[in-house]
Amino acid sequence: MKSIVTTNHLELFRFLICLCCLPTAALSWANCDYPAATAEIIRGSVYIETNNNSRRDRMEAGIAGVSVSNGCDVVQTDPGGNYQIAIHPTQILFISKPAKFDVPVDEYSVPQFFYKHYPEGTPTQIAGTSVQWDWPVIESTGPLPSLINFGLIMREDSDTEFTAHAFADTQAKFELSQDMLREELINPLIANPYGVDFGITVGDVVYDNLALYDRHKAMMGLMDIPQWYLPGNHDINFSSPNAVFANETFKSHFGPTYYSFNHGNVHFVALNNVEYAGDGKKFGNSAYRGFIPEDQLNWLEQDLAYVSPDKLIVIATHIPLISEADDGQSQLNSGPRTENFSRLLKVLKPFSKLYGLAGHDTSNSWKVEVNHSHGWQGQAWIAHTLAEVRGSGWTKGLTDARGVKDSIMDDGNPNGFYVLRFSDTSLTPDFIPFPFGGDANARLRITLDPALTQMSEGSLNRGSLQQNTKVVVNLFDGGARDSVWASIDGNERTAMTYTVRTDPFIENLSKYKDTENAYSGVSRSSHIWEINLPENLNPGLHSIKVDTLDEFGQRRNAAMTFEIVTN
Repeated sequence: MKSIVTTNHLELFRFLICLCCLPTAALSWANCDYPAATAEIIRGSVYIETNNNSRRDRMEAGIAGVSVSNGCDVVQTDPGGNYQIAIHPTQILFISKPAKFDVPVDEYSVPQFFYKHYPEGTPTQIAGTSVQWDWPVIESTGPLPSLINFGLIMREDSDTEFTAHAFADTQAKFELSQDMLREELINPLIANPYGVDFGITVGDVVYDNLALYDRHKAMMGLMDIPQWYLPGNHDINFSSPNAVFANETFKSHFGPTYYSFNHGNVHFVALNNVEYAGDGKKFGNSAYRGFIPEDQLNWLEQDLAYVSPDKLIVIATHIPLISEADDGQSQLNSGPRTENFSRLLKVLKPFSKLYGLAGHDTSNSWKVEVNHSHGWQGQAWIAHTLAEVRGSGWTKGLTDARGVKDSIMDDGNPNGFYVLRFSDTSLTPDFIPFPFGGDANARLRITLDPALTQMSEGSLNRGSLQQNTKVVVNLFDGGARDSVWASIDGNERTAMTYTVRTDPFIENLSKYKDTENAYSGVSRSSHIWEINLPENLNPGLHSIKVDTLDEFGQRRNAAMTFEIVTN
């Protein structure tokens, strides 16, 4: 045993010397360019855990065909559930959970599907640079164990119909922001009212304040469901000199920054597409960009090689793969995107059923149909930028009676979360808005533009009708392929016109500018419909009823009333 430990330290010493001498550019972001001398072979098994003692006993059967990875290479377990793979210091070993099994979770419901191989902990000398880490990083894990086994729990119900939560940008910066997150998100989801199997947070778990991770995990764990995480641009430890070690604090809490798992008839892939330029460096004017490194794409090719082409592939990233809106006249391409999206499409080519989930954009939610116009020749699929849990920010907008801010997004979408409803290989995303000042079941907003001329200060939708007034509907988290109809005063409903424009409701919030209740701003929205209001309406009460049908078959409806009075 002593000679093995000594050999481990000699190899580690050689590795650290090589690491310190390499220029930053020589290190691949996914950290796959290791000196051969640092390689060790790790062996182990994936087995069915039957007695919850966290070790493989003689009668516990192995599980064949489970993908095991070091983040660069992928192997599969043999008929006895055994594997072996090379591993280097600062790599993370992880498995891809099979659909019929669950992985154990820790006290905070974080899945334990990985082993961090950091014999000496996170380096403090990187590419010739001495690093003083801003936040705690990975501590020494000691010499590599002789075996690393992963016990999985057989699922009682492995049906292909299931639900999951998706959370975009929970992103608290202060303890008070975390309080608001608890009030808005955690409290309504205690006891799992939607009956989901797990939740996934698509980045920006916190907002630069990585000290909040412990509290955040504890709060999310109260939902008592497995919580999968991937990092965002606000999860970076900015003292890192390069992208390779930018997520060491995240890794210490949540494990690998990219991975996959199976559930039902779906293969989930979490990718890290936030490329950090490095301490003091920039991509243009930004410290990061949306980009998937080649090493990670090579890992994905290997991962998908073991996945049946008839599965639904869900790609989760923080930065959107692509974000745009088309109203038939002009295309709005202002949303964030992944620069090498076309390279990802080549990797995904063997699959016909795909769906993308992302966050990051605090101003707009998007549903982009990926088709031939993007260089994709297969069956069209949706790249979905989710509305955010924190909306435009926990410090924005009016404060309700609980002390929670109205962090409505710049496109008029309230902040909220998602219930993802899976049926075999189809996915229906159900957006659940938070109930600030109203009903959480309200999925759209009806506004008159311009508003009625008020008869007196403080009157609500009561006054004189102005010329060229439009009925404007914001169908929250909607998109160009949805349909919206309006019925005015009980008359036959008429199809409304999809348009890319700002929401007049948000425009009106500019009255709070330069106050403690100021909102983030206003941007063009990708989910607006409008129709002209008749100009010959008589004085008195009037009603507008709106019905919607989205591209997934979900129906919504709402109504508003207004009163025309004469001077």
